[in-house]
Amino acid sequence: MMYIGIGVAGFILLLLFDVCSLCKKSVIKYFFGLSGFSLIAGSSIFLIQLESYASFSYSVRIIALVIAIISLLLLVYSVFIEVGRKTYEYENKNTLITTGTYALSRHPGVLWFLFLYLFAAIYFQNHLVLYAGLIWTVMNILYVAIQERFIFTKLFDDYSNYILTTPMILPSNSSLGRCITTLNWRKR
Repeated sequence: MMYIGIGVAGFILLLLFDVCSLCKKSVIKYFFGLSGFSLIAGSSIFLIQLESYASFSYSVRIIALVIAIISLLLLVYSVFIEVGRKTYEYENKNTLITTGTYALSRHPGVLWFLFLYLFAAIYFQNHLVLYAGLIWTVMNILYVAIQERFIFTKLFDDYSNYILTTPMILPSNSSLGRCITTLNWRKR
């Protein structure tokens, strides 16, 4: 349980990254951002190594591994590549992304994160990874709700219009269509 708590602390540090971005505290935001990602990733690695009692067939585990890897790639793509390096630059320009996976939902990383931990738990046959993934997904949802309410509306001029056209987390049929038509892997 200690590792799950450390991962929760990681989400708090990620929120402090956003607060520092809003307050234009460019240097310290990197400390919070890197620390938050490190706590979540490190806790995940330790949890994977702990003994588990779940049991799945080899074929189910292989399918789960493939889905977990795809989810990890989508998470990295959405959060780092698609948003672009401008978000993470020292003197960043706050640019609202409304195409690609951000046409699917305003926070596609929440979905990819949940799928990653759900299917990683099956592959590693580790119920602690599942519990951590569920608890951290709840933290992630709280984190994006705070972002929506207090941070993004101040960082992005058009965010209120974006809220009207794109679902927060769960995609709709129309947002799925917009995602497919605006996704361009080559322009990144």
